[in-house]
Amino acid sequence: MSERIVFTDIEATLVSYLANRLAAVSDTAEVVTVVPDPAPARLVRISRDDRKGRMDREDRDGFRGAHLILDRPRIILECGDSSGAAAELASTVRSILSSAAPGYIGTVWCDHLEDVGLEHTTDPVTAAPRYVITTDLVVRGTVAD
Repeated sequence: MSERIVFTDIEATLVSYLANRLAAVSDTAEVVTVVPDPAPARLVRISRDDRKGRMDREDRDGFRGAHLILDRPRIILECGDSSGAAAELASTVRSILSSAAPGYIGTVWCDHLEDVGLEHTTDPVTAAPRYVITTDLVVRGTVAD
């Protein structure tokens, strides 16, 4: 019988991890998965979007290989600041993420993190500038009891 692998909610894990790391560098940005109403002046919104295809063997050929304990979430981080410092916030977030792997992100072991890119755009609701970071993680699950 095959072992059952359980993966942690990576969005919740990243919210906690990034909030703690930003606080450690005295950044007041709020880290969320859902933007509250009213939206904070400085925020990072985290979401998982595995629908955006990767150009690797796994996605191209549908091959997972023997590494079923690995999860490969594509993470989108939207950085906004109503005072116009969204670029600085995105730079801080990218530096925190780039130093995270290999290592633990909260309680989750991250084997690899790839910075896929940064996009400068505007918030569709407020028209304020924002930066969207896309990153791919390779994280390990745990064997269920």
